[in-house]
Amino acid sequence: MSKNSKETVKQNIQELAIGNYTSYPKDYSPAKPETNNNIQSLAKGYWDSREIKEITRDEKLGIQYDDYITWTQEAYKDYVAHEDNAYN
Repeated sequence: MSKNSKETVKQNIQELAIGNYTSYPKDYSPAKPETNNNIQSLAKGYWDSREIKEITRDEKLGIQYDDYITWTQEAYKDYVAHEDNAYN
């Protein structure tokens, strides 16, 4: 898989997101109503902090802000499923 493929970017964003969910579990508790806002804020932070080469890459690959939101949400679902399995 190309280093600059959409799937690679997705995997990188999801790895970063899961790292955040793991590091700050209180901010990403399924029981908290603000968790969805925190996830969207995380995606916005990733989007806004891109370097020029990442902006160019995303434009070339057709990656939009909505992709970042979707990917962080998907990562959250995986994170919650993993945490549920760890406690069962």
